[in-house]
Amino acid sequence: MCFEFDFAIVSDGGSLDHGAGNHGYGSYVLSNRDGRKETVRLDLGTATNNEAEYRTLIAALKDLLGRIERAGKSASTYSLLVHTDSQLMVGQLTQGWQVKAANLRPLVDEAKSLIQAFGRCDLVKVPRDEIVRLLGH
Repeated sequence: MCFEFDFAIVSDGGSLDHGAGNHGYGSYVLSNRDGRKETVRLDLGTATNNEAEYRTLIAALKDLLGRIERAGKSASTYSLLVHTDSQLMVGQLTQGWQVKAANLRPLVDEAKSLIQAFGRCDLVKVPRDEIVRLLGH
């Protein structure tokens, strides 16, 4: 991953049908300019695929913002690159796509609010195989 940004997140969420409902999962890799990386796995409970995508991104953003705050810094002085395979998420968060699913509206709003804390944040849709290579799912 090329680093012109202070931080990078690779994020993916999904959902498995277990008969009694959809079971959401997610993972993200948080990286910084120094080459430090951390992978976090999430059990999201009941969630649709799109909810899992958003909830994973929100967890990653909150994690990074918490780290920045604990270091006594302001996120507004940092840049962030987010890689995801979700065209829907990129479109809704950066390209003004409508949010038609009522269950996604609060998640979209929360993600937008968290993203706005950074001085710069670029969301980029990457091929699915890149996500699988980095996160294993």
